[in-house]
Amino acid sequence: MENLETLRAKFMDSRPAPIPEEAYEPHYPRRRRTLREDHALPIWGRWIIGLALAVVASAVTFYYFGEEAIVRSLPSVLQWLGFVIVILAAIVVYFLPAIIAWNYRIRRSGAILALNFLLGWTFIGWAGAFVWAIAEVESQ
Repeated sequence: MENLETLRAKFMDSRPAPIPEEAYEPHYPRRRRTLREDHALPIWGRWIIGLALAVVASAVTFYYFGEEAIVRSLPSVLQWLGFVIVILAAIVVYFLPAIIAWNYRIRRSGAILALNFLLGWTFIGWAGAFVWAIAEVESQ
């Protein structure tokens, strides 16, 4: 049987080899993000919000000047075209949180779509879905 000193000498000699530097994850300095990367809203999302603001501005103009005065001055084709554009803009703005979630491939995009679809008609539901989508994008 071996005594304590020989066992200690064997143990001290059989240390594991050091881990090479290549095994560690490389540490890169944090890159500064550009202004375009800082926002969760893509360029087309900003255009959609701008279009929604234009729709709201046109509704205020209709209310201020009177709908009949403006509508009578336009041909019927342009009236229908304007109506279709307003409806499409409203649908896109309504589903903007779900579009952002889908565009950035967020894991819970289905839940954001469900919240947006079911409670988006209330401003609180739409704002909650919008904040949730933006927060998920920022956390990625």
